[in-house]
Amino acid sequence: MIDLYSVPTTNGQRVHIMLEEAGLSYTPHIVDLPGGKHLDPEFLAKNPFGRVPAIIDRDGPNGAEVTLFEGHAILYYLAEKSGRFYPDDLAVRAEIHTWMSAVSANIGPAFSALFWFRNLAPEKSQMTLDRYVAEAHRGLRALDTHLEGRDYVAGDAYSIADIHAYPVAATSINSLDGGIDDYPALKRWRDSIAERDAVKLGMALFVD
Repeated sequence: MIDLYSVPTTNGQRVHIMLEEAGLSYTPHIVDLPGGKHLDPEFLAKNPFGRVPAIIDRDGPNGAEVTLFEGHAILYYLAEKSGRFYPDDLAVRAEIHTWMSAVSANIGPAFSALFWFRNLAPEKSQMTLDRYVAEAHRGLRALDTHLEGRDYVAGDAYSIADIHAYPVAATSINSLDGGIDDYPALKRWRDSIAERDAVKLGMALFVD
C-alpha cells in the first residue's frame, strides 16, 4: 500500500494521475498547506523541503519501506514498480528524461515564481511579473513546437513524460492571459490526454 501526501496542484496532479494509471493501491492524505502542516516535523520527515507531493511505499523493494518526494522522482519509481509507461528503449528513455527535466527545471519554476510574486509577495513588481510570464511562455512555446506532428511527448506511446507535462497544460497555463489558445499543438495534445479515464480520476483527487 502506498500513502500519498499531496494537494490538487500541478505538482501533486502528476503523481495522482500516475497512481491511477499504474493501478497501484494507495491511500490519499491531503496536506493542509494554509495551516502550515507541511512544515510540521511529522511531514518534514517525509520531505525535508516541506513540499508536496510525497509518498511512502509500505511495500517497496524486498519488502522495505520507501519514502520519496519530488514529482519526477516519484514518477520514475512508480513506473519501475509497475512496469508501465517507461519503455526499455534507451533512446526513448533519453527523450523522456530530457523532457521531464525540461518541465521540472524550466516550465515548473517559471509558473511557481509567477504564482509567488503575483499572489504572495508583500510588494508587487510588474517587471518581475513580466519576466516570469515571459519565462512561462518561453517554456510553453518549446513544448508546443516539440509536439507539432506528435501524439506524445516522447517516443510513439504514452509515457511518464506525458503524465509529468500534462498538469502544466491543464492547470498552470490557466494563470496566463489567453490560456492555451496560442499553443495549438499543446492544446491538441492536452485534449487527447484529458480523455484518459485515469487522468480524469487523478485530476479529480482532493477536488470538492
